[in-house]
Amino acid sequence: MRILLFLLLFMGLAGCVSNPERSEDEQAAQQKKLAVLNVQLGSGYMREGRYEVALDRLNKALKYDPASADAHTVLAVLYERIRKPELAEQHYRKAVELQPDNGDAQNNLGTFLCRQQKYDQAEMHFRKAWENPFYKTPAVALTNAGSCAMKAGRSTVAEGYLRQAIQIDGNYPDALFLLARLMHEQGNHFKARAFLQRYEATGQVRPDAYWLGYRIEYALGDLKASQAYAARLRSQFPDARETQLLNKVDKHD
Repeated sequence: MRILLFLLLFMGLAGCVSNPERSEDEQAAQQKKLAVLNVQLGSGYMREGRYEVALDRLNKALKYDPASADAHTVLAVLYERIRKPELAEQHYRKAVELQPDNGDAQNNLGTFLCRQQKYDQAEMHFRKAWENPFYKTPAVALTNAGSCAMKAGRSTVAEGYLRQAIQIDGNYPDALFLLARLMHEQGNHFKARAFLQRYEATGQVRPDAYWLGYRIEYALGDLKASQAYAARLRSQFPDARETQLLNKVDKHD
């Protein structure tokens, strides 16, 4: 129904654009509206897994408004999903070129580059995001930079970014979870427990957190606490990858 309504609006606006009596400014405004509608339609089709139709809509959006950073961003996501990283990178970079002061665009490009293992480039774009005084969520970019540094094997750098993130937002779940994981990997299990407890206090529930809790408590020798995590993992996420890992550990024990 939502897509149908968009189509009706789209058809109505398309008729308006063809009216020769409209001024150039009015026609330009209508073109931008059509671009926005096609981005919304493309996003909806992409969520439904209808990638070919989504691609058509997003390309139409760029025809109406070649300078639409939103269209380039959604196209980048689509190309990444259909495993065309070269095209995805082109559109992520175009979004940044069009809106260099957009923290979200910088963060999106950084996240993509990190997935491509281009760690130094990714860090540069994360930095541009969190150093932007108008970017509303610097803790997100700092956390992504920390996660990326962990993937690159730069644990000291990662810890610094993650601690900066929680200085900005002490209850940001992703930063707290990654700090718990990093402390555990470094053998600082008491610190890992403290960060995981802070993470759990935010109300987040996910299988990798239960799996991490199990390993932290096991390392600390608290078998009762570790089994409590194991029980929650099995009951709430019976099909999760972490549950399978837990079952393998129990078999060996």
